[in-house]
Amino acid sequence: MMKALIIEDELLARLGMRSLVDWEAMGIRLLEDAADGREALARIEKELPDLILLDLNIPEINGLELLKIIRQRHLPVKTIVVSCYDDFDTVKEAMKLGAVDYIRKFGLSKEELTASLMNITQIPAELPEQMPKSVGQNGREIREKLQHIPEAYRTGCLLSFYMVWKYSEEITDLKIVETVACQYYQKLGRSPMSIFYEGKLLVFLKERTDQDEVARLQKMILHFVTNRCYMGITPYELEGKDDKFFLNIANTIETYGFYSCGPQIVPDLQPSVIRKAYPFDVSGYLERLDQSISRISGTEIQQLLDEVFDQILMPPYLSVNQTKKLMIEILSRFSGKARALGGSIEEIEVQDSYKHYQKIANVTSFTGLRQWWSDFVRQFTAQFFTRQKKSESDIIQNALNYIEENLDKPIQLSDVARQIGVSEPYLSSFFKSSMNENFIPYVNRQKMKRARQLFAEGRMVYQVSELLGYENTTYFSKVFKRVEGMTPEQYRKNLH
Repeated sequence: MMKALIIEDELLARLGMRSLVDWEAMGIRLLEDAADGREALARIEKELPDLILLDLNIPEINGLELLKIIRQRHLPVKTIVVSCYDDFDTVKEAMKLGAVDYIRKFGLSKEELTASLMNITQIPAELPEQMPKSVGQNGREIREKLQHIPEAYRTGCLLSFYMVWKYSEEITDLKIVETVACQYYQKLGRSPMSIFYEGKLLVFLKERTDQDEVARLQKMILHFVTNRCYMGITPYELEGKDDKFFLNIANTIETYGFYSCGPQIVPDLQPSVIRKAYPFDVSGYLERLDQSISRISGTEIQQLLDEVFDQILMPPYLSVNQTKKLMIEILSRFSGKARALGGSIEEIEVQDSYKHYQKIANVTSFTGLRQWWSDFVRQFTAQFFTRQKKSESDIIQNALNYIEENLDKPIQLSDVARQIGVSEPYLSSFFKSSMNENFIPYVNRQKMKRARQLFAEGRMVYQVSELLGYENTTYFSKVFKRVEGMTPEQYRKNLH
């Protein structure tokens, strides 16, 4: 049997993939899952799996870095990339590094996973010969199709559709729009050709259409679906156009609808400038957010989220994929904090769902995204604030115990932070706020308290210095004088 390893930090996602297909029937034995990149690398080198299912957004060593290491070390393993949203730039990078397929993490069906496994393993078992293609395969084929439009449609008019819905299940409404639009233009004697592309609908017409015709189509659509549907009208001639022209139109109507840029019918829609890079220092922002999350300060967290939302809304708009990518990265910070407190973000229900990554992946409006985050922060704070207070009490007690048990050694803040399992800046800040004293002065006071006891036992200065872990007597004497207001020799003289 082939050996397969699931590399995924979210427990529910791991359980979902394990239960989705009959692995043994496909001739695959699942190894014990890995929850982060470092653990995964050790497992790969030790157990040599034939196949890995790899989430790109994992702690310690992320998915792309892990692929680089696998490639550098020439490890003979096939990789299926697992992603929770359609960030095809990242997926493309993963493919360059050796991944052989891509499947969507959430909303993954048994058929999609089975198809991907069969394509990779080439298992001739008693399974249906015709299996649906994986999401990654479909995505590549559709992009290829949009770059090679049939000759009959080289000149014409493109209608692009983007629908804003509340629930991801309502994606079926876009298929209703396709049916209504195609039948509408067929009755007008046209020959429409439709293509779905990453949650957008494109309808090609050989002839021009105008805003009045589209407005009548819009009224027909409203008889069948209630969700807001943005529609772009783009007359075109492909001569001299970039081969990604239609892909750019699809991304433009998505951006237009996602950020609610104007009326629902957009005449003469042309590819617009979509920002690919973040308009602010992401690492600095995430560092500040981490500090607020570490304190579970709901007010601070919401203020920081509002700050980044306002930045994203500054034209030119950030691509929807980049926005979702950042939101998923932010959510992973909350997930890490929940795990540190012995819990999981899947404990909390937000807008009738526990599937938070899936919600971000499928959200279709920026307004809906902001509202979801507001609800999430409120629920997260309510769920984990009490645990945080208990955890903080444990942190201080563990720090004090470490200091007390190691007075005979040099004590560094970094050593204590590593022992407790928190970051050095967090421990420094939290220690000061809890003890009303900085870490090093507190350690020095405890050491000098122990020094006084040793002097009372009749120890010499050099002996006390060694017993307290100081490298030389001179430095010990300086610390003693700073804390006690006199030299060790003066203190001993006063004792006797």
